Amino acid sequence: MTAPQLSETETTVLAHIRAKPDGTFQSELWKDLGVDSRTCSRILKKLEDGGYIEREECKKDGTRTYLVRIVKTEKTIDPMLLMAGESIVPCVACDEECNVEHCKMLEDWVYELVFSEME
Repeated sequence: MTAPQLSETETTVLAHIRAKPDGTFQSELWKDLGVDSRTCSRILKKLEDGGYIEREECKKDGTRTYLVRIVKTEKTIDPMLLMAGESIVPCVACDEECNVEHCKMLEDWVYELVFSEME
């Protein structure tokens, strides 16, 4: 089964959910995104059917809603992609959602590689 092609709106919703590692409530999500609850439900249904997210029914402030989270998937990675020379790339053990251009851990690692090459 292949995941469906996502629209720009669905991609935006997915990014919003991904930015909340502990999940977000569906009752808050549609308000945050500025769409009506019915539209939000349809988008989330498509994302759930595509295997991108999971929804867990719960109550918030006495009202039934869903906690929406990104589905964690195992990926097979070529071990050589984890190496830079003799060193393992620090991103292997990192579970942070970050921008590599502003990642302090990656920046420190690159500096360490450069300076070790100079010695």
